[in-house]
Amino acid sequence: MLAFDSKDFERRKIVQEDDPITHEPISKRVTTFYSPLGVGVKFKDWEAFKKVCLKRTRELVGQFQISQKRVIYDAQSLKEELSHRRAIPFCDNLIGKLGNYIELVYFTYVVMPPADVPTIKIGGYKSPLREVKSAEFLRNLQPMFSYLTAWAYFGKPGADETQIQLDSFSSKQTYAWDDLIARVKPKIFPHGDECNPYIMVADIIAYLTDAKLYTQKLALRPESLQTIWEPYGFQTATHFLDASSVSKYRWYSDDPIDITPYLAHPLVFLLVDELEKLQPNPPPEIEEEESPEVTPPPIPEEKRFHKLIRRMEPWYAAAAYAYHKGGAAQLFNFHIDRTKVQDGDVMVYVGTRSKELAESFSHMYDIEVFSAKELRKRVSKEKIIPL
Repeated sequence: MLAFDSKDFERRKIVQEDDPITHEPISKRVTTFYSPLGVGVKFKDWEAFKKVCLKRTRELVGQFQISQKRVIYDAQSLKEELSHRRAIPFCDNLIGKLGNYIELVYFTYVVMPPADVPTIKIGGYKSPLREVKSAEFLRNLQPMFSYLTAWAYFGKPGADETQIQLDSFSSKQTYAWDDLIARVKPKIFPHGDECNPYIMVADIIAYLTDAKLYTQKLALRPESLQTIWEPYGFQTATHFLDASSVSKYRWYSDDPIDITPYLAHPLVFLLVDELEKLQPNPPPEIEEEESPEVTPPPIPEEKRFHKLIRRMEPWYAAAAYAYHKGGAAQLFNFHIDRTKVQDGDVMVYVGTRSKELAESFSHMYDIEVFSAKELRKRVSKEKIIPL
């Protein structure tokens, strides 16, 4: 069993510049290094790991007095509830208790100095071949880096075919993806770090790696990664990507990768009416005379999800039920997700329109349909989330 996740790794410094208008000196934070950081975790006894992971997580939730009722906790949620300062010891304590069940932690990042590699060519297949700045290219790699880390792992000598689980990603077509699916069939978990304990550990190790390197003033290098994780009892391996292999991980087409055949099921879909539009005192409309340049852009579905739903109990219950079922959870967007629904999935609705849509799918597929309130009661009754 291997599980993969990734995060942004960025280092900044403060520099002083002259303001172009006032010519007064101003302080500015600039990026000195950026790369996606990918983490793959290979487990020795993944069934025993799961039991110990959940038990230790519950103990730490009590010790740190966490109010969110979840089965597992991703690093971002912990940071938001506890603060970065307190999230670090929570994560460190958890990984410290799990070292005996981890065989290997595999790291991947990208080394691409702009001075040496100013631009990268992308496209070319059914899309124009064009050049982008390497800094922009690196930022665009982040949403796809969970599978690129898996691809890099299977490119190393001695890598064996096994079950792999990936946190969900978005990506255009690459030869790296073609190579990976020719080797193994990955299982992809939307919001895997919130409903899958193996991906959660990869997520937490990525978070801790960033924090430990920063605290110890170490650069992102193979020897540094080995140093910070040596006391934990598992092996580490590192492989960085550079310009020599960019032909594999640059996107050759603008067509998106279709992850539908690889999704983990059952999927627990959360359908939510636009509740913010129903509040008694909606925010005032932007006045017509306001300049278009300052008009906020429309919020994409995913950002709206993070802003309004992901910190509410219906989502915690959906993620917990997905964990209980061995699947994954996500917000449902009819235009994007309707082809993902299959027998055995679950639809959880909030609001009358969402109820109608969920029940319509129940006439087409053998799925479970619950209101968010019903699901919360079920999750509580079955003690999936201990109260």
